[in-house]
Amino acid sequence: MQSIANTLDLVNSVLSSGPRGLGTKTTNIAALLNRPDRESDTELRHRMPYRDNEALGNELNERLLTWAESINLYEGHLDYLRKCNFGRYVMLTYAFSEDRERLFMAGQAMLALFGLDDYFVDDSRAGSTLDMVGRNLALCMSALDEPCFTDKYNKDTDRGLNAHPVHVALRQYIAKTAKFGTPQQVARVRHEDMCLFVAMCQESSWRINKMIAPVWEYLGGRQMNGFTPCLTMIDIVDAYELPHNIYSMPQVRRVVKIAGLICVMVNDLVSTEKEEEAGVNQFGIREAIQKEEGCSYAEAQRMGIRFHNDLLRIFEDESAKLMVYATPELRRYLVGLEAWIAGSHRWHTTSDRYSGK
Repeated sequence: MQSIANTLDLVNSVLSSGPRGLGTKTTNIAALLNRPDRESDTELRHRMPYRDNEALGNELNERLLTWAESINLYEGHLDYLRKCNFGRYVMLTYAFSEDRERLFMAGQAMLALFGLDDYFVDDSRAGSTLDMVGRNLALCMSALDEPCFTDKYNKDTDRGLNAHPVHVALRQYIAKTAKFGTPQQVARVRHEDMCLFVAMCQESSWRINKMIAPVWEYLGGRQMNGFTPCLTMIDIVDAYELPHNIYSMPQVRRVVKIAGLICVMVNDLVSTEKEEEAGVNQFGIREAIQKEEGCSYAEAQRMGIRFHNDLLRIFEDESAKLMVYATPELRRYLVGLEAWIAGSHRWHTTSDRYSGK
């Protein structure tokens, strides 16, 4: 334990003073030499995916479809689910694992959380209503971290949580996560999921009150209501552990949060058509900017793109600083974050979930 403490003291010391010395400028996670001097406001800057294995994506997608059918998730809409191609999403984002069971676990997590969004928050076609968002998400918390009662109420809880396919999906995915992850890793995943649920409740309050939040408030909620739960699983899928005391360091936490926000800004900027069809009447980064700045929608779009690109630059810079002094596990995790950002961009810009097909 003392050696771990000494390592953390060393990392904190060098990070507080910044990287210095030979190799500082060349030790770089993000190929900084290839990026533009000034970020664009017309095109989302991105890197090519670290892996694009169509056969693997199809294999995972078919397995996820079989699983969804077995628990009646997206019942009657499996053709739509096939076109969304969450198997491809897993293949693109968790780019360094060949372990089919761990990749399937990551796919279960994605499908459960996207399903939760569609059924309980985001899509009136699935029966979601704003007045029930809080109740539904509290039940989802119980599915992820089951309450402990007497035998009678434990049985009632089990029956209640097995009555809806989203709850079943959440229970099965967290059980699979516990099979592969340490207790600390599972606790981390649960924590990020529950932060997601709280932010979804915040979003529903905006919609109930027909409110477009200030940009700073919107971004704070969106940073939680995004892809951080998936990012916390990178080390589990890759079969190692980033220790909790390193994961929770402020400098590491910063790059994780920025990475999650980068991914969800892409989601915002490509999902307008899907959300309009769903009848959710919600707003995204462009609408928040447009109201606050009093500008045109086209100008807000440009500002949203520039914001994404500026975030990506910050992520690259902060990751590079961490990489200079990173432990082997942190180095793997930082590269995993970069691969996740690249793969998520590719999926969002090619998935039929957002193309309107």
